[in-house]
Amino acid sequence: MTMNKNLKKAGALIAVTVIMLVSIIGAISSGLFDEPVDIPEPKPQYPTDHLSIDASFLLKTGETNDSVNVSCDLFMTNIWEKESGEIKATAYVSEQNTNFATFKSTVEFGVIDANSTKELNIPVKFEDNSYKVEILLFENNKLVKKATLSITIYQNYYYDYGGSVVYNKGRTETDALDDGQWSIESGIVSIQSVR
Repeated sequence: MTMNKNLKKAGALIAVTVIMLVSIIGAISSGLFDEPVDIPEPKPQYPTDHLSIDASFLLKTGETNDSVNVSCDLFMTNIWEKESGEIKATAYVSEQNTNFATFKSTVEFGVIDANSTKELNIPVKFEDNSYKVEILLFENNKLVKKATLSITIYQNYYYDYGGSVVYNKGRTETDALDDGQWSIESGIVSIQSVR
């Protein structure tokens, strides 16, 4: 009797072990024959300094005795072997002596192809004063560069209360005719990576 009991226990133990092995092998084999899982590709990691900025300022029409319209032309160069991410630039214009922002403009470059330059125009408006222009550059909504430039805008001549033309110190009528009513001087662009 004891032997039958032990045989029954051993048979039950073997049956449970076989069932467990069959289920483990079934789980493993079903995983092996399933469709492969799509693993998303990692987002590209852009090099630290693959973008460079250059800026120029051009006087535009529409000047008055109080202000002048200026075209801030940004030249964005992607020196990487791949296209850039989505590029957006925001320009802040503030007075040098008070540091109060007087103007803000945001423009989108989009993607810049590999080893190429894209030009973008940001319209700004100035009065007779010295300004600091800060350009914040975003790639895929992340701030990557900050460019700072100082510019001075001054009138070559203005009208006094009697309506007569008054020329700035050292300026003549010929200078004013050659240069127009306004002049602009800009400093060197300072560029800082923010990564």
